[in-house]
Amino acid sequence: MNGTFGAFGVARLGIYAAQSGLDVTGNNITNINTAGYTRQRLDLVSLSSSASDKYASIYNVRIGQGVLTAGVVQLRDPGLDLQYRNASANVGSASQKLTGLDDIASILDEVGKGSTTEDQDDGVILRQMNDLRDLISKALTNGIDGYDGMIRESADALCTLFNQYAKDLEDLQVKYETQLEQNTTEINNILENIQKLNETIREADIRGDAALELRDERNRLLDQLSGYMKIDVKYSMEDLGAGLEVEKLTVSLGTGDKNVLIDGVYGSKIGINMADPNYNVQLYALRNLDGEKLDNNHTDPVTLGDSDLYGSLQSVRELLTESGEYTTVPPTTDPEASSKRGILYYRKALDNLAQEFAEQMNLLNAQTTPPDQPIDGAGVLFSNSSTGSDSTGITAGNISVSKDWNDGVVSMVASRDPSAGSGDNSNLAAFLNLFNKKQEFDPGAVVPGSAGAGTPYRGTFEDMLLHIQSTLAEDQMSTTAVLTNYTVTQNELYTNRESVSGVDLNDEATNLMVYQKAYTAACRLMTTLEEALDALMAM
Repeated sequence: MNGTFGAFGVARLGIYAAQSGLDVTGNNITNINTAGYTRQRLDLVSLSSSASDKYASIYNVRIGQGVLTAGVVQLRDPGLDLQYRNASANVGSASQKLTGLDDIASILDEVGKGSTTEDQDDGVILRQMNDLRDLISKALTNGIDGYDGMIRESADALCTLFNQYAKDLEDLQVKYETQLEQNTTEINNILENIQKLNETIREADIRGDAALELRDERNRLLDQLSGYMKIDVKYSMEDLGAGLEVEKLTVSLGTGDKNVLIDGVYGSKIGINMADPNYNVQLYALRNLDGEKLDNNHTDPVTLGDSDLYGSLQSVRELLTESGEYTTVPPTTDPEASSKRGILYYRKALDNLAQEFAEQMNLLNAQTTPPDQPIDGAGVLFSNSSTGSDSTGITAGNISVSKDWNDGVVSMVASRDPSAGSGDNSNLAAFLNLFNKKQEFDPGAVVPGSAGAGTPYRGTFEDMLLHIQSTLAEDQMSTTAVLTNYTVTQNELYTNRESVSGVDLNDEATNLMVYQKAYTAACRLMTTLEEALDALMAM
């Protein structure tokens, strides 16, 4: 039963509760722009004694004894967190893929390149091919004399362009190798920081401290990690004995075999074997901060496959490893490998074009074999090095005008008929026809046993070049559309999550008025009780 002095206690508790409410509201307002901050709420409970006085009358009215602050909690929705982080993985994956495709396009996109209007309209490689074709056409009309040198110079310029594109793509490969290593380091730093926060929060739980700011930082790191890989976050209670339980955070990969990244105070690391052409990701065993394994029977490390990874980390790997129809990856390893195209695909496709071009040109200029009569000037036009005349293993990176052609030992053969007259240019006509003839660009000729072997693309040299560029443009368009959808979804989920976890000035202004009025009312109650007590004492 509340007595006169008990009512003072009620007023005092009311003042304390209102003051705490003002403190929490003020903390929310001052952290409105703090990255990762979660809105906090003061929990209040009514204080009421369940015991009765020995001489209590049944006619006495039982009144509560005031209010207590039960604690400060964060306003978070784990379901929205899960959805947002899944969306973050989607955006990270598509965004990184599009960035890579844009980088490839900056190399292979012919539009706007070159120093002349014609180059900018047609593109430098296509323009150079047309220049070579035009010179052969003039030689067909006027004779090869006086044109072989110009044709050789034009062919050399074309080879230089192939070499430059191949070198630029190779440099891009190195750039993304560096990024893959940097991403791995960043992920490991995030995992280590989450592990340290888990241990600190665990110690705070044991002391009875909510450690809300530490949880905010952990949530921020989890959001950051979700952009690199798809994760599944779970919260459970860990029994420490004697009735004491603390929160335990577990982070697993959200794909594949659900490999565990963080298990309470135990954490894992990832590594990349940069010497491996597949750049396989290795997941190491869970260890605490002292280096002790959680499970000594755990295989260390575990190789994560394509089905285990998703997010920007995997997109970087696929930019480095995926080669579309030029892949030799078994369908059981990655069923979608033949439809994924990264830097390797465009390198191999350019190799295919350069190889087929050199092969067809060399074939028309080939020296006959005995007992046929040799052809004057016949021989290798294009080789795999400017210092030799070896026509094997030609790629976009090494295609060159052969040394024999450069030295004048070989020239473009005008006729392959030894009995024909000096005006016969039938072989030059065949050279010219190559530019309009549909060729077979077989991936198996570049990568034997590849997924696309035996199903070649048919088209002219120009068609093949445009096919490479249009394939890239289609990949960019489809990835852009996917990224747009993912971004819209992520933004919607972010808004929904902020409506729960974010600080709203209107709500906090309302809380300020509520707690201020409560504070004033509790103080007024105290004053009223004092006046009543004075009146009682004066009687």
